[in-house]
Amino acid sequence: MSLNVFLASFIYLILPLPHGFAGTIIDTADYPYWRKLALTSEMYGAMKNSAITIANRGDGETRDVMGANALAYILDPANKSKYIDAIKKKFETRIRTMKIGTGAATSSVPSHELLHALLALDVIRDELDEKDLASYEYDLKDKIFKLVTTRWKPHGIAMRMMWYKYANDAANFAAAKEQYDKDLAIHFFPDGYSPAGNGYVIGRFNHIGRGAKNSVFDLMEYMGYNEYFSNPGLRNLHEFMYGYASAPFGANMFYGDTRGSGIPWAINRSEISTPTIARAARFSEDAYKWAMWKLKEQAGLSQGAATLPGYLLSYVMMAGSASKNTPIEIDLNDAEMAPSRIFDNYAALIGNIQSKDALYLSVLSMTEKVDWHAQYEANSIGLSGYGERILRNSGYDGPDNDVSAEGLTSSWDFIKFNSESGNVLMVDGEKHSSKFGNGITEGIVGTDIEYFRASNKTAIKGEHFRDVVFVQAADGANGYYVVMDHVTADAPGAEINIVWHPNTAIVKTVEDKKHYRSELKVKEGASGPVLYSKNKVSLDTFLGTTPSSVEKKEMVNQMRGRHYRAEYLYNTYPTANQKADILTLLFPGDQDHAIGDMTQIISGAYSGCRITQGSVEDVALTSGGTASGTNETESFQGVNVVYRKLAGELVSYFAKGQSFQSGQDIPTGFQADEPVAVYMKGPMGKISSSGTLATFYYPGISAVLLDGNTVPTVGAGPNWSQIQIPEGNFDVEFITTNR
Repeated sequence: MSLNVFLASFIYLILPLPHGFAGTIIDTADYPYWRKLALTSEMYGAMKNSAITIANRGDGETRDVMGANALAYILDPANKSKYIDAIKKKFETRIRTMKIGTGAATSSVPSHELLHALLALDVIRDELDEKDLASYEYDLKDKIFKLVTTRWKPHGIAMRMMWYKYANDAANFAAAKEQYDKDLAIHFFPDGYSPAGNGYVIGRFNHIGRGAKNSVFDLMEYMGYNEYFSNPGLRNLHEFMYGYASAPFGANMFYGDTRGSGIPWAINRSEISTPTIARAARFSEDAYKWAMWKLKEQAGLSQGAATLPGYLLSYVMMAGSASKNTPIEIDLNDAEMAPSRIFDNYAALIGNIQSKDALYLSVLSMTEKVDWHAQYEANSIGLSGYGERILRNSGYDGPDNDVSAEGLTSSWDFIKFNSESGNVLMVDGEKHSSKFGNGITEGIVGTDIEYFRASNKTAIKGEHFRDVVFVQAADGANGYYVVMDHVTADAPGAEINIVWHPNTAIVKTVEDKKHYRSELKVKEGASGPVLYSKNKVSLDTFLGTTPSSVEKKEMVNQMRGRHYRAEYLYNTYPTANQKADILTLLFPGDQDHAIGDMTQIISGAYSGCRITQGSVEDVALTSGGTASGTNETESFQGVNVVYRKLAGELVSYFAKGQSFQSGQDIPTGFQADEPVAVYMKGPMGKISSSGTLATFYYPGISAVLLDGNTVPTVGAGPNWSQIQIPEGNFDVEFITTNR
């Protein structure tokens, strides 16, 4: 059962009960249904036992007291009096004395306490005498209406909306809901990326202490406002958060104000502290499978031991209402690692083997609105692999915080506002003028060679296309990434700067202006980097295009409590006719994954490298795309060309351009009137096109299928077929005479 929806295994006939409420949020008609679940399901039974256990501990954190006693009141009615007394006591000792301020720690953070308190009061309100009820309502309303509504959205308006629902104030509830929906929507683009960055999306939407931000829409769905789980942007947000915000081994990718401490999935021994990750199935099957990966592979939970804390809010999330009868459970055996994916604002190229050690390179290029927590990182790169962060952007240690280590200080201004603190491209050393670029414009995934193009003409004085090609591990060779940067500067004579920040203290020079090696290890006497595995991970940065200079600079890499002094590469390249085309190879390795041999290729308008791994030989080249080039028996015209040979025979090729041909007697390749992105391995592949006439060359080719459909042939001959390719992305298959 991929989503483990209970419909098949749990059928509960609801008797015609009145649809009455003890309060106005939690429906008393659901009590029999929830009690039945606790008797028939091991998971829900464990949540009941957890609620009773937490309640019996006595005083504690507001969430524990209010959440556990409210659920125990419903599921264990024989002992309801002690649960009522515990809730009352917490109102009198915490809610009444709580100080709400105007800062994040005094407004946004304590709002989750008020949410759990409101639900608890809604459940027991009919058990209270008039005086106590009025007193608790006064205290609760007073605190809720002091919450800030102009910042840290939507916590303040979310709590006002829930208060209006509790108070049965329909007009004010409707107005608050309208504002709540707007405040919620600012946290995600339609594609699901959050403008606050990878760390903050997890903090806001998967943190147990942010219930007013990440769980109120669960309550809205429960109450019949069925527009949140089906919202495409909110669904995509949860798919991004569980599939892509962190590396396969668990740590966040550093974009925006991302703190680097630990793996962010809140686990307390075998308890899933954060219920939001457990209810990922409410959004999509992918979100669910990828959330299970977080719990199983990253947090190390096992199916038999994993439990959820017994809070009323968690129970509502998982069980839902009796009328819908769609309880969900978790099954860690459904865990899957997310595959490579192209978003509008973000791209992720991930190794195709289900492993925590999978390689993962991503690029961020936001297209519009930004959050205060975003940084100046248009077209910035992050890289993880083999269980470690390998290339990192600056991160964050809290607002206005400089960071110091080993006699060096990096200022808040440099970390937060200077693009040089990230893996970016700049023109003439000028920091980016904007936090956003122009998005991901193209991509091919699901193949042995994957690709995307990120665009930025907003943050720099010029236009930058950052093309990344991922050569997946295949044919007995290890995987690596090729970065091709294509820049047109606004001013003649401009210089291009490319910055690389390996997650380590020292960058070794293998060959000046060409080859650099970074071993991920803690320097003696230093505090970082924080390492997560026992793997001996390293990164070879190979400059296929020769720079005019390479400078090793230093900054302090932040990692809360583990700051460390680190070198980074600052490479400068000249422009010709205001243009530059630059190839950089990023090859990660560890004790089990040897780094290939790399040699530079400079041929006419093309520059790049040859990568040799045993009998596998790859060639990666870049240029401005206007001139034809040759390398041995291959000819091509394109901005990016990557092809593989095994024992001298062509295995596959990728080209972003107008032509590629390999071989002489019977060539393999293509020629197009307009540039396209093409990947082919034998007779199968993919193409991304803006619409063009194209000729494919392949032994015995007689027809071409796009997405499984035969395309009319415009022209044909021995071993070639010409077709009109429409605009779009297509799977390609050649029909051959020997098929």
